[in-house]
Amino acid sequence: MHFSIDRKYFYEKISVVARAISMFSPIPALSGICIQVDEDQIVLTGSDSNISIRSTILKGELNQLQIESTGSIVIEAKYLLEIVRKLDCSLIDMERIDHSLVRLSSDNGQFQLNGIRAQEYPTIDFSQPVHSFLLKGEQLKQIVSQTSFACSDKDQRPVLTGVNFHARNQSLYCSATDSYRLARKVIELDSAQEFNITIPAKSLNEVTRSISEEDTDIMIYVDHKKAQFILDKTIIQTRLIDGTFPDVERIIPSECIASMEVNASELSNVIDRTNFIRNDKIHLIKMECSPEVCHVKTNSIEIGNSDEILTDCTYSGEDLNLACNGTYMLDAIKALNAEKVKLEFSGYLKPIKISNPDDPSILMVVVPIRSYD
Repeated sequence: MHFSIDRKYFYEKISVVARAISMFSPIPALSGICIQVDEDQIVLTGSDSNISIRSTILKGELNQLQIESTGSIVIEAKYLLEIVRKLDCSLIDMERIDHSLVRLSSDNGQFQLNGIRAQEYPTIDFSQPVHSFLLKGEQLKQIVSQTSFACSDKDQRPVLTGVNFHARNQSLYCSATDSYRLARKVIELDSAQEFNITIPAKSLNEVTRSISEEDTDIMIYVDHKKAQFILDKTIIQTRLIDGTFPDVERIIPSECIASMEVNASELSNVIDRTNFIRNDKIHLIKMECSPEVCHVKTNSIEIGNSDEILTDCTYSGEDLNLACNGTYMLDAIKALNAEKVKLEFSGYLKPIKISNPDDPSILMVVVPIRSYD
Protein backbone atom coordinates (compact mmCIF):
# COMPACT_ATOMS: atom_id res chain seq x y z
CA MET A 1 0.00 0.00 0.00
CA HIS A 2 1.53 3.25 -1.15
CA PHE A 3 -0.06 6.52 -2.29
CA SER A 4 0.34 10.31 -2.23
CA ILE A 5 -2.45 12.87 -1.97
CA ASP A 6 -3.19 16.53 -1.29
CA ARG A 7 -2.90 16.94 2.49
CA LYS A 8 -5.88 19.31 3.01
CA TYR A 9 -8.17 17.18 0.83
CA PHE A 10 -7.16 14.01 2.68
CA TYR A 11 -7.68 15.68 6.06
CA GLU A 12 -11.22 16.76 5.08
CA LYS A 13 -12.10 13.21 4.07
CA ILE A 14 -10.70 11.48 7.14
CA SER A 15 -12.38 14.12 9.35
CA VAL A 16 -15.79 13.18 7.95
CA VAL A 17 -15.17 9.44 8.42
CA ALA A 18 -13.80 9.96 11.95
CA ARG A 19 -17.15 11.40 13.10
CA ALA A 20 -18.51 7.87 13.29
CA ILE A 21 -15.69 6.63 15.52
CA SER A 22 -15.94 6.26 19.29
CA MET A 23 -12.66 6.40 21.19
CA PHE A 24 -14.18 4.10 23.83
CA SER A 25 -15.06 1.23 21.51
CA PRO A 26 -14.69 -2.25 23.08
CA ILE A 27 -13.40 -3.46 19.71
CA PRO A 28 -9.86 -2.02 19.22
CA ALA A 29 -10.14 -1.90 15.41
CA LEU A 30 -13.23 0.36 15.60
CA SER A 31 -11.16 3.15 17.18
CA GLY A 32 -9.37 3.48 13.85
CA ILE A 33 -10.01 4.42 10.22
CA CYS A 34 -9.85 1.53 7.78
CA ILE A 35 -7.92 2.61 4.67
CA GLN A 36 -8.44 0.41 1.62
CA VAL A 37 -6.28 1.35 -1.40
CA ASP A 38 -7.37 -0.06 -4.76
CA GLU A 39 -5.89 0.52 -8.20
CA ASP A 40 -8.06 3.57 -8.98
CA GLN A 41 -9.50 4.70 -5.61
CA ILE A 42 -9.14 4.87 -1.84
CA VAL A 43 -12.00 3.79 0.42
CA LEU A 44 -12.07 5.17 3.99
CA THR A 45 -14.34 3.57 6.60
CA GLY A 46 -15.16 4.57 10.17
CA SER A 47 -17.74 3.05 12.52
CA ASP A 48 -18.83 2.62 16.11
CA SER A 49 -21.15 -0.27 15.10
CA ASN A 50 -24.22 1.99 15.37
CA ILE A 51 -23.26 4.60 12.77
CA SER A 52 -20.83 3.90 9.92
CA ILE A 53 -19.34 6.28 7.36
CA ARG A 54 -17.65 5.24 4.12
CA SER A 55 -16.03 7.79 1.83
CA THR A 56 -14.49 7.03 -1.56
CA ILE A 57 -11.65 9.10 -3.03
CA LEU A 58 -11.24 8.93 -6.80
CA LYS A 59 -8.30 10.29 -8.77
CA GLY A 60 -8.80 13.96 -9.68
CA GLU A 61 -7.20 17.37 -10.04
CA LEU A 62 -8.36 18.54 -6.61
CA ASN A 63 -6.82 15.71 -4.62
CA GLN A 64 -3.72 15.02 -6.78
CA LEU A 65 -4.06 11.35 -5.86
CA GLN A 66 -1.32 9.05 -7.10
CA ILE A 67 -1.49 5.33 -6.24
CA GLU A 68 1.77 3.36 -6.31
CA SER A 69 0.51 0.08 -4.86
CA THR A 70 -2.66 -1.35 -3.32
CA GLY A 71 -3.35 -2.68 0.17
CA SER A 72 -5.16 -1.89 3.40
CA ILE A 73 -4.61 -1.06 7.06
CA VAL A 74 -6.43 0.40 10.09
CA ILE A 75 -4.90 3.50 11.72
CA GLU A 76 -5.94 4.97 15.10
CA ALA A 77 -8.17 7.90 14.10
CA LYS A 78 -7.01 10.47 16.66
CA TYR A 79 -3.33 10.00 15.79
CA LEU A 80 -3.89 10.07 12.04
CA LEU A 81 -5.98 13.23 12.25
CA GLU A 82 -3.42 14.95 14.47
CA ILE A 83 -0.48 14.23 12.18
CA VAL A 84 -2.22 15.06 8.89
CA ARG A 85 -3.61 18.29 10.33
CA LYS A 86 -0.26 19.53 11.62
CA LEU A 87 2.07 18.51 8.79
CA ASP A 88 3.42 21.58 7.00
CA CYS A 89 3.22 20.42 3.39
CA SER A 90 0.90 20.40 0.39
CA LEU A 91 1.27 16.70 -0.47
CA ILE A 92 1.40 13.79 1.95
CA ASP A 93 2.85 10.36 1.18
CA MET A 94 1.56 7.25 2.96
CA GLU A 95 3.18 3.84 2.69
CA ARG A 96 2.63 0.60 4.55
CA ILE A 97 6.09 -0.72 5.36
CA ASP A 98 4.97 -3.73 7.38
CA HIS A 99 1.72 -5.61 8.00
CA SER A 100 0.80 -3.15 10.78
CA LEU A 101 3.14 -0.17 10.34
CA VAL A 102 2.75 2.87 8.07
CA ARG A 103 5.06 5.72 7.20
CA LEU A 104 3.67 9.22 6.57
CA SER A 105 6.15 11.42 4.75
CA SER A 106 6.29 15.11 3.85
CA ASP A 107 8.94 17.32 2.28
CA ASN A 108 10.67 17.86 5.63
CA GLY A 109 10.31 14.63 7.55
CA GLN A 110 8.32 11.51 8.33
CA PHE A 111 6.23 9.74 10.98
CA GLN A 112 5.76 6.06 11.57
CA LEU A 113 2.48 4.88 13.07
CA ASN A 114 1.51 1.50 14.41
CA GLY A 115 -1.70 0.21 12.92
CA ILE A 116 -3.94 -2.85 12.92
CA ARG A 117 -4.30 -5.40 10.15
CA ALA A 118 -7.37 -4.65 8.01
CA GLN A 119 -8.47 -8.28 8.43
CA GLU A 120 -9.29 -7.47 12.07
CA TYR A 121 -11.74 -4.72 11.05
CA PRO A 122 -15.38 -5.91 11.38
CA THR A 123 -17.29 -6.50 8.14
CA ILE A 124 -19.85 -3.74 7.65
CA ASP A 125 -22.76 -4.36 5.29
CA PHE A 126 -23.22 -1.27 3.09
CA SER A 127 -25.82 -2.89 0.81
CA GLN A 128 -28.63 -0.49 -0.12
CA PRO A 129 -32.03 -0.81 1.60
CA VAL A 130 -35.16 -1.16 -0.54
CA HIS A 131 -37.00 2.15 0.00
CA SER A 132 -35.43 5.31 -1.42
CA PHE A 133 -36.29 9.00 -1.69
CA LEU A 134 -34.50 12.25 -2.46
CA LEU A 135 -34.13 15.32 -0.25
CA LYS A 136 -32.20 18.54 -0.64
CA GLY A 137 -29.53 19.25 1.95
CA GLU A 138 -31.52 22.26 3.14
CA GLN A 139 -34.65 20.13 3.67
CA LEU A 140 -32.78 17.56 5.75
CA LYS A 141 -31.15 20.30 7.83
CA GLN A 142 -34.60 21.82 8.49
CA ILE A 143 -36.01 18.44 9.52
CA VAL A 144 -33.21 17.85 12.03
CA SER A 145 -33.03 21.40 13.44
CA GLN A 146 -36.82 21.68 13.79
CA THR A 147 -37.42 18.29 15.41
CA SER A 148 -34.36 16.69 17.07
CA PHE A 149 -34.30 19.17 19.98
CA ALA A 150 -37.52 17.55 21.24
CA CYS A 151 -35.95 14.07 21.48
CA SER A 152 -35.42 12.58 24.91
CA ASP A 153 -31.88 12.56 26.30
CA LYS A 154 -32.68 9.68 28.66
CA ASP A 155 -32.34 5.99 27.83
CA GLN A 156 -35.37 4.70 29.75
CA ARG A 157 -37.35 4.70 26.48
CA PRO A 158 -34.76 4.41 23.69
CA VAL A 159 -37.31 4.97 20.91
CA LEU A 160 -37.81 8.55 22.16
CA THR A 161 -34.12 9.38 21.59
CA GLY A 162 -34.66 9.44 17.82
CA VAL A 163 -36.70 11.17 15.13
CA ASN A 164 -39.54 9.12 13.66
CA PHE A 165 -39.79 9.12 9.85
CA HIS A 166 -43.28 7.96 8.83
CA ALA A 167 -44.01 7.97 5.10
CA ARG A 168 -47.62 7.77 3.97
CA ASN A 169 -48.37 8.16 0.27
CA GLN A 170 -46.29 11.18 -0.81
CA SER A 171 -45.95 12.78 2.63
CA LEU A 172 -43.07 12.25 5.06
CA TYR A 173 -43.99 12.98 8.69
CA CYS A 174 -40.88 13.61 10.83
CA SER A 175 -41.69 13.65 14.55
CA ALA A 176 -39.76 13.86 17.81
CA THR A 177 -41.06 13.77 21.37
CA ASP A 178 -39.86 13.22 24.92
CA SER A 179 -43.51 12.71 26.03
CA TYR A 180 -43.71 16.30 27.37
CA ARG A 181 -43.42 18.05 24.02
CA LEU A 182 -43.66 17.29 20.32
CA ALA A 183 -42.02 18.69 17.20
CA ARG A 184 -43.24 17.68 13.74
CA LYS A 185 -42.11 18.58 10.23
CA VAL A 186 -43.94 17.40 7.09
CA ILE A 187 -42.13 17.08 3.75
CA GLU A 188 -43.75 16.29 0.41
CA LEU A 189 -41.98 13.50 -1.50
CA ASP A 190 -41.70 13.02 -5.25
CA SER A 191 -43.16 9.51 -5.11
CA ALA A 192 -45.45 7.49 -2.85
CA GLN A 193 -43.69 5.70 0.03
CA GLU A 194 -44.77 3.49 2.92
CA PHE A 195 -42.42 3.02 5.90
CA ASN A 196 -42.24 3.85 9.59
CA ILE A 197 -38.74 4.04 11.14
CA THR A 198 -36.97 5.87 13.97
CA ILE A 199 -33.46 7.21 13.35
CA PRO A 200 -31.20 8.16 16.31
CA ALA A 201 -30.93 11.94 16.73
CA LYS A 202 -27.16 11.59 17.14
CA SER A 203 -26.87 9.97 13.70
CA LEU A 204 -28.99 12.67 12.07
CA ASN A 205 -26.83 15.39 13.59
CA GLU A 206 -23.74 13.73 12.13
CA VAL A 207 -25.39 13.66 8.71
CA THR A 208 -26.23 17.37 8.79
CA ARG A 209 -22.68 18.22 9.90
CA SER A 210 -21.46 16.55 6.71
CA ILE A 211 -23.69 18.63 4.42
CA SER A 212 -21.45 21.34 2.96
CA GLU A 213 -23.90 22.77 0.41
CA GLU A 214 -27.61 23.16 1.14
CA ASP A 215 -28.66 22.57 -2.48
CA THR A 216 -26.90 19.18 -2.50
CA ASP A 217 -29.11 16.24 -3.46
CA ILE A 218 -29.13 13.59 -0.73
CA MET A 219 -30.34 10.13 -1.65
CA ILE A 220 -31.80 8.30 1.34
CA TYR A 221 -32.31 4.53 1.48
CA VAL A 222 -34.23 2.89 4.35
CA ASP A 223 -35.57 -0.47 5.45
CA HIS A 224 -36.58 -1.98 8.80
CA LYS A 225 -32.94 -2.28 10.00
CA LYS A 226 -30.94 0.68 8.75
CA ALA A 227 -30.90 4.02 6.92
CA GLN A 228 -28.32 5.24 4.42
CA PHE A 229 -27.60 8.82 3.41
CA ILE A 230 -25.61 9.25 0.19
CA LEU A 231 -23.71 12.55 -0.12
CA ASP A 232 -21.59 12.63 -3.26
CA LYS A 233 -19.01 9.82 -2.70
CA THR A 234 -19.80 9.42 1.01
CA ILE A 235 -22.22 6.92 2.57
CA ILE A 236 -23.46 7.58 6.11
CA GLN A 237 -25.24 4.53 7.46
CA THR A 238 -27.03 4.19 10.77
CA ARG A 239 -28.85 1.50 12.66
CA LEU A 240 -32.47 2.22 13.51
CA ILE A 241 -33.95 2.29 17.00
CA ASP A 242 -36.05 -0.75 17.86
CA GLY A 243 -39.49 -0.27 19.32
CA THR A 244 -42.80 1.29 18.38
CA PHE A 245 -42.83 5.07 18.24
CA PRO A 246 -45.85 6.47 20.12
CA ASP A 247 -48.91 7.60 18.19
CA VAL A 248 -48.33 11.34 18.42
CA GLU A 249 -51.51 12.18 16.48
CA ARG A 250 -53.53 11.78 19.66
CA ILE A 251 -51.70 14.59 21.49
CA ILE A 252 -52.03 17.13 18.67
CA PRO A 253 -55.08 19.26 19.57
CA SER A 254 -57.84 19.06 16.97
CA GLU A 255 -59.81 22.05 18.33
CA CYS A 256 -59.09 25.04 20.53
CA ILE A 257 -60.95 27.29 22.96
CA ALA A 258 -58.57 30.23 22.54
CA SER A 259 -55.69 31.34 20.34
CA MET A 260 -52.90 33.90 20.44
CA GLU A 261 -50.81 35.37 17.64
CA VAL A 262 -47.71 37.06 19.02
CA ASN A 263 -44.42 38.51 17.86
CA ALA A 264 -41.96 35.61 18.15
CA SER A 265 -39.04 37.81 19.16
CA GLU A 266 -41.01 39.51 21.95
CA LEU A 267 -42.32 36.25 23.42
CA SER A 268 -38.94 34.53 23.31
CA ASN A 269 -37.22 37.55 24.91
CA VAL A 270 -39.83 37.70 27.70
CA ILE A 271 -39.34 34.00 28.45
CA ASP A 272 -35.55 34.17 28.14
CA ARG A 273 -35.28 37.08 30.59
CA THR A 274 -36.81 34.94 33.33
CA ASN A 275 -34.63 31.88 32.69
CA PHE A 276 -32.82 32.29 36.04
CA ILE A 277 -36.08 32.16 38.04
CA ARG A 278 -36.48 28.42 38.57
CA ASN A 279 -38.26 25.97 40.83
CA ASP A 280 -36.40 22.68 41.38
CA LYS A 281 -34.29 23.52 38.30
CA ILE A 282 -37.42 23.88 36.14
CA HIS A 283 -38.08 27.16 34.35
CA LEU A 284 -41.82 27.41 35.01
CA ILE A 285 -43.76 30.22 33.35
CA LYS A 286 -47.40 31.07 33.94
CA MET A 287 -49.55 32.62 31.22
CA GLU A 288 -52.64 34.61 32.19
CA CYS A 289 -54.50 35.45 29.00
CA SER A 290 -57.63 37.36 28.09
CA PRO A 291 -58.67 39.39 25.03
CA GLU A 292 -57.72 42.54 26.96
CA VAL A 293 -54.23 41.63 28.18
CA CYS A 294 -51.76 38.72 28.25
CA HIS A 295 -49.33 38.32 31.16
CA VAL A 296 -46.27 36.08 31.36
CA LYS A 297 -45.31 35.48 35.00
CA THR A 298 -42.72 33.52 36.95
CA ASN A 299 -42.39 32.95 40.67
CA SER A 300 -39.81 31.35 42.92
CA ILE A 301 -39.82 31.52 46.72
CA GLU A 302 -36.02 31.38 46.78
CA ILE A 303 -35.23 33.78 43.90
CA GLY A 304 -38.13 36.16 43.25
CA ASN A 305 -40.77 36.75 40.61
CA SER A 306 -41.56 38.57 37.35
CA ASP A 307 -44.62 39.85 35.53
CA GLU A 308 -44.48 41.11 31.94
CA ILE A 309 -47.24 42.08 29.51
CA LEU A 310 -47.08 41.05 25.86
CA THR A 311 -47.54 44.19 23.72
CA ASP A 312 -47.42 42.86 20.12
CA CYS A 313 -50.07 40.24 20.74
CA THR A 314 -53.60 39.37 19.59
CA TYR A 315 -55.67 37.00 21.76
CA SER A 316 -59.16 35.66 21.16
CA GLY A 317 -61.34 33.13 22.96
CA GLU A 318 -61.88 32.18 26.62
CA ASP A 319 -59.84 33.64 29.48
CA LEU A 320 -57.15 31.18 30.40
CA ASN A 321 -54.52 30.65 33.12
CA LEU A 322 -51.96 27.88 32.67
CA ALA A 323 -48.33 27.05 33.40
CA CYS A 324 -45.73 25.34 31.22
CA ASN A 325 -42.02 24.68 30.96
CA GLY A 326 -40.47 27.91 29.67
CA THR A 327 -37.45 26.11 28.23
CA TYR A 328 -39.71 23.89 26.10
CA MET A 329 -41.68 26.91 24.92
CA LEU A 330 -38.49 28.80 24.05
CA ASP A 331 -37.04 25.83 22.14
CA ALA A 332 -40.24 25.54 20.10
CA ILE A 333 -40.29 29.23 19.18
CA LYS A 334 -36.64 29.18 18.11
CA ALA A 335 -37.16 26.08 15.98
CA LEU A 336 -40.11 27.68 14.16
CA ASN A 337 -37.79 30.50 13.06
CA ALA A 338 -40.76 32.77 12.31
CA GLU A 339 -41.59 36.44 12.70
CA LYS A 340 -44.90 35.61 14.38
CA VAL A 341 -46.04 32.47 16.16
CA LYS A 342 -49.54 31.19 16.79
CA LEU A 343 -50.46 29.49 20.06
CA GLU A 344 -53.68 27.47 20.17
CA PHE A 345 -55.03 26.51 23.60
CA SER A 346 -57.33 23.50 23.99
CA GLY A 347 -58.03 24.01 27.69
CA TYR A 348 -56.46 23.94 31.17
CA LEU A 349 -53.76 21.22 31.38
CA LYS A 350 -54.39 20.29 27.73
CA PRO A 351 -51.65 20.46 25.07
CA ILE A 352 -50.71 23.81 23.55
CA LYS A 353 -50.26 23.82 19.77
CA ILE A 354 -47.56 26.21 18.54
CA SER A 355 -47.14 26.95 14.84
CA ASN A 356 -45.85 29.36 12.22
CA PRO A 357 -48.85 31.05 10.54
CA ASP A 358 -46.87 31.23 7.28
CA ASP A 359 -45.58 27.63 7.26
CA PRO A 360 -48.15 24.86 7.84
CA SER A 361 -45.51 22.15 7.37
CA ILE A 362 -44.24 22.49 10.94
CA LEU A 363 -45.92 22.41 14.34
CA MET A 364 -44.92 22.12 17.98
CA VAL A 365 -46.87 20.88 20.99
CA VAL A 366 -46.04 21.62 24.63
CA VAL A 367 -47.87 19.94 27.51
CA PRO A 368 -48.79 22.32 30.39
CA ILE A 369 -47.76 21.68 34.00
CA ARG A 370 -50.09 21.74 37.01
CA SER A 371 -49.39 24.86 39.08
CA TYR A 372 -50.45 25.27 42.70
CA ASP A 373 -49.84 29.00 43.17
